[in-house]
Amino acid sequence: MELISGIAVIRELPAVYIRNSKTAIIADTHIGFEEEMAEKGIFIPRFQLRKVLDILEQVIDEVNPETLIIAGDFKHKFDGLGRVERRELSEVLMFALRKINKIIIVRGNHDNYLPLLRDKYQFDIVNELKLGEILIVHGHKPITEKGTDWKVVIFGHEHPSIAVRDSLGTVGKFPCFLMGELKDGRKLITLPAVGAYQTGSKVTTARDTYLSPILRDEAIIEKLKPIIVDEEIGLFELPTLSELMDLI
Repeated sequence: MELISGIAVIRELPAVYIRNSKTAIIADTHIGFEEEMAEKGIFIPRFQLRKVLDILEQVIDEVNPETLIIAGDFKHKFDGLGRVERRELSEVLMFALRKINKIIIVRGNHDNYLPLLRDKYQFDIVNELKLGEILIVHGHKPITEKGTDWKVVIFGHEHPSIAVRDSLGTVGKFPCFLMGELKDGRKLITLPAVGAYQTGSKVTTARDTYLSPILRDEAIIEKLKPIIVDEEIGLFELPTLSELMDLI
């Protein structure tokens, strides 16, 4: 499914592909989440790594990208680089670098201590990235790049999901892309989280419920359009939030 000319969803995955630069983009893998939960005495099944590797394998099989961009929160722990987290991040990097020429990580609010891995693995870390008319950020800060040479911003951080209800109650909660416009007329694409446990912030028409200041302060909320991405139901484009007001 093409979201904007030249930018398409890859299969039925939480990933997009920029055709002219042969670039795949994902966000919010949150590798290390299970380790941090275990340190707090909360033991959950460890399948975050397996899901990330499975999604990367499908992305590579489908579009064979030359570049992989992780739009923030590659890792989870704020205050260090956990032992298991380090091992699992290394496994993801080794897998990707065998098949992709270049990896760029756009720094997210969880991505402290990532430079410790660059002695062994070749990847770039940046605060923001421009690819032609596309700006890529994590989304945890307001947009600082105010130039006029970009027309679309792609970001994560929000982990958007939508709960759709009918007269009988909740039908389901699904991760989704968000497409829309900024107040200055430029386009936005919010990426769903790749992480298995990062099921997301609920999409609503209330501006103050959003985590990302880009959505909260700079987007036209009523014009946001969710696109559900789910392994079972596939891709499903919904109307704008203003049209969904009675159902979400």
